Parts: sequence; C-alpha cells; structure tokens
Amino acid sequence: MVRKILFLLSAFTLIQYNSLTAQVQSPPYPFTRNFITGVIFLNDGTQKSGLIKWFPAQEEKLVFRENEEATRQKFPPEELTGFQVDSFRFHSISGFEVYGNDFALLGKMSKINHTFGELLDSGKVNSYLVYFSGYNALAGVNQSYANIVFEKKTDSGYVYAAYPVGIRMKDKKFERVKDNLQIFFRDYPEIEDKIKTVQQQDGFSGILELVKKLH
Repeated sequence: MVRKILFLLSAFTLIQYNSLTAQVQSPPYPFTRNFITGVIFLNDGTQKSGLIKWFPAQEEKLVFRENEEATRQKFPPEELTGFQVDSFRFHSISGFEVYGNDFALLGKMSKINHTFGELLDSGKVNSYLVYFSGYNALAGVNQSYANIVFEKKTDSGYVYAAYPVGIRMKDKKFERVKDNLQIFFRDYPEIEDKIKTVQQQDGFSGILELVKKLH
C-alpha cells in the first residue's frame, strides 16, 4: 500500500509539472525488470496466481509463470481482462489514441490498439495511467510517454480521451488537447468549464479531483 501511495504522489507530481520539457520516463513499477507475485485475470472469468513481469508499452505482452520453475507464458493484453500486483490494478484497454513522440513536433496523436492501463479511479468515468513507447528523435532515445486516459461507456461502446503528462508543447497544440477533453466531458458542465480555463502550467490534478466525484 505504501508503494501505491508513493507512486500516486509521483504521478500527481508529474501532472503538476506538466509544463516541463518531456523527459525519458521510466515507468516506476516493480515488475518491469523482475518477476513479482501477482494475479492475472483471463477473458473466461478465471484467474491465476503466480509471477508476473511486464514493461508498460503498447502491444507489450505480459510474461507469466506459476512458480520459479514453471515454463513462461506470454499473454498479449487482448487475452486478459487485466492483472494485479500488490495494490496496482491494471485493466486491458484497446482502440484509443494518446499523446506520444509525434505530437509536440508534428501534432499527430499515437494510436494504441491494445495495452494495459493502471486503474487510478473507477466510476461513471474510469481513469487510467497509460504509457506509450516511442522514439524521441531530438534526444535520440526511446522514451515512455505518460498519459492519463479517461474511459466512458456509451451506447456504441467505449470512448476515450487522453491528457499528456509531462509533455511540453506549444499553446496551440495544448488547446487541441483541451478541445478533445471538452468533447469527452460535454455531459459534465462543471468539468467542461474547468477544462476551458486550465493552462498548460497549471497541471491537471484539479480536473482529476472533479472526475473522481462522478461516482
């Protein structure tokens, strides 16, 4: 639980300082480098306990084994409903766009077909922390781009909107971010009005608090 609290504080710190130049962000999960005890949830409703290793990136497969001697199994996100390690709970989500390596310079969003998102809050609107892995041409390195992804269910299926964490961009591009979020939250006037007034240097924590109240 302590690790979870520290991680959330770290995430909100990134949000508060989202006007800083994007840095190479290494997702701070214990299972990115080592196998950690956890549970996977299969699409048929069953679950398995064992050891889990996964690096947060689009299309990245989760590696699972029931014990240290067991054979490794690989599960793409679409074959699981999610997994849990300690207090970290992840859901399989698919078919949405985030802000990655192409947005700050080219204004193009990046599509994610399948991935796992860490569930930050659930209710009428679910909130996830999602990482997109892309090549930063200016720095010459691969980089993990963090996004807060919002999810809601409609008659036609799930729809999504994203907010970039720690990605510095020109004001015109940030207005595009706000426009997309206003469309997503148009049924919630208080949140929509808050988004209209937010500035890039303000961070997004105030809006996240409003989203949490939608339960």
